[in-house]
Amino acid sequence: MPRTVYGYISLEGDDESAIERVHDLLTAHAQAEGLALKEIIVDRDTPPGRIIRAGLTVLLDTLLRTEGCGVLIAGPDQLSSIPAVRRTIQRQIENLGATVLVMPDTRTVERLPLLKPA
Repeated sequence: MPRTVYGYISLEGDDESAIERVHDLLTAHAQAEGLALKEIIVDRDTPPGRIIRAGLTVLLDTLLRTEGCGVLIAGPDQLSSIPAVRRTIQRQIENLGATVLVMPDTRTVERLPLLKPA
């Protein structure tokens, strides 16, 4: 498991309290697991079908320059609520050598299965 992680939050709206809640969940989880959380990148007002996103582009660029890190998300829907889009984004992350880490059992985020590694 990677020890250095970048958090990623993507919401369809721009509710700052929801963003803060997820930010706090990611931060607390990283601390509890002994992960070095370098930064949390946020995409606001993101339609679930959109693959090209400003924050995601920054995240992918960061992963391109950082070896052996992970992307910490509060739940699979943070990538997208649409399974095909979620799989595409997960593959983009993994193709850059990063691992997607999903927090277990968060009550604020719906849990859907991620793409199983081949």
